[in-house]
Amino acid sequence: MASRYLLGCLLALSMMPAAQASMRCGTTLINEGDLTVDVRRKCGEPDHREVIPPSSPQGGGVTVEQWVYGPSNGMYRYLRFLDGKLVEIRVTRG
Repeated sequence: MASRYLLGCLLALSMMPAAQASMRCGTTLINEGDLTVDVRRKCGEPDHREVIPPSSPQGGGVTVEQWVYGPSNGMYRYLRFLDGKLVEIRVTRG
């Protein structure tokens, strides 16, 4: 009986949507999945930006960008993009 209950709980959890990070920029929100052009329009230019080009010049690699906003109220906001798509939002206290 307990194993059926556990299986039911695991099945229910697997059907829940994955949590998606978001960040407020003024009166708008940015979300994982947004494009760099949309994030720049909503949040403005980052305070720091690092671009790591694809490791393979023949293609097949991805461009990684890390943007940093802050400090703002003692918080830094780190955004990571893969090929122009926001994949991670991390907030840390400065």
